[in-house]
Amino acid sequence: MATPAAVPAPLQAGDPDTLRVTLAGHPFCAGLEVAHVQAMAELASEHTFGPGTFLLRRGYAARTLFLLLQGDVSLEIVEPGADAIVLETLHEGETVGWSWLFPPHRWSFDARCLSPVRLVQLDADRLRALMARDPALGRDLAVRVGQLVVQRLQLTRAQLVEIQHHDRP
Repeated sequence: MATPAAVPAPLQAGDPDTLRVTLAGHPFCAGLEVAHVQAMAELASEHTFGPGTFLLRRGYAARTLFLLLQGDVSLEIVEPGADAIVLETLHEGETVGWSWLFPPHRWSFDARCLSPVRLVQLDADRLRALMARDPALGRDLAVRVGQLVVQRLQLTRAQLVEIQHHDRP
């Protein structure tokens, strides 16, 4: 008679083995060395947030890199007395936040959950320290974050051009 298969333990925040697999499957980590993914997993935890929750607020300390596993998050500009302007809506497999890498380490935008969100959080202070200790990882992550910045700037440019065309008589 076959022995029943062991039931895997439930996911615990900070469980590096489970998080290593989760991180390795996220597009932001695609192609990273296994040792780098393992080191990042030791800085990571998995969390869920409800709709309407702000992951980041403009001007606050940028202490986290967020990797979306499920759900939708809007990147917004909110000015006092005005409605929020949605710059972009991010989905499963995307990355939220790049200000943690660049001084003064303050968020430039707000990010709000539009639906239930499941994500992996990486502690930015520890991640920057890891990047400083391992220049190869530091270079890889800096390039990935730089690509995010360029993509977001290109999207914003396209939105501004579209707004300009709509405003013409």
